[in-house]
Amino acid sequence: MVKFYPLLHSFVFWLLFFPMVLLAQNNRNPFQQVIDFANLNTAQLKTEFPALGKIISRNDYTIDDINRWIATSTKEWAGFTQKPEVSKLNIAWATLGIQPPAEKPQFTHSFYLWYKSSGITEEKRKQLFPHFPLPNLNNDLEKEEQVYESKVATWQRLYPEEYERFLNTPELTALNPYYTGYYKLPYIPRFIGAEIGFEKPQKQNTGYEVMDEYNYQLKWRNWLFVFEPEKFNKQYGKDYKFPDTFDAKAYREGTIKILTDKKNGVSTNQH
Repeated sequence: MVKFYPLLHSFVFWLLFFPMVLLAQNNRNPFQQVIDFANLNTAQLKTEFPALGKIISRNDYTIDDINRWIATSTKEWAGFTQKPEVSKLNIAWATLGIQPPAEKPQFTHSFYLWYKSSGITEEKRKQLFPHFPLPNLNNDLEKEEQVYESKVATWQRLYPEEYERFLNTPELTALNPYYTGYYKLPYIPRFIGAEIGFEKPQKQNTGYEVMDEYNYQLKWRNWLFVFEPEKFNKQYGKDYKFPDTFDAKAYREGTIKILTDKKNGVSTNQH
């Protein structure tokens, strides 16, 4: 008959001892467990992150110590979490009692991100598209993003030549997978046809400053183009090109005739 007493004794031993091992592991500092699990070199950590090194040099450091370190050494924390050995673990830090700093809101407008990612210099921006709007990142970013959308749309329409240069700048086209060659904008300047009278236009105040300014600029450019073409050319001429089929003289004469007929009470249709 085979005796199972030694085997039974061993089984009972592990049955009693194994929970104690788990308990001991669970009582260890969770941050230290991250270091161990990521197989990080403690000596190297102390060199890379001196403030953290002072903490983990103690055997009795706590999660509160780690949270204080995070709050006062945000750059070290960012560097630690960006280490490949740590980042690949995709840790939910809150489950360990660790409190990462709140992420700063980011300005995420795609048009601006495209511009920033291109690495184009400020000097070149001023040379090629000086009126390209830059967001005010000191404002509430969510509100600024909504305003910025209107600013970009206004710029695209008031300065189509700049917009065309923007779309064809090498630094930007390098990030555009759909770019196949020089892109020519298909429309004439948007101010053509804007409603004007004989008097200089005045800016309205509807409470929406960006659109009020946009509508005013359309009318103002059209008014100058019709009534003071030399002044228009001096002030805005470099910003606009017209299709070969566009007859500026006929447009000016036709606009003045329509306004004259309207003033005299003559019914006329503008085509």
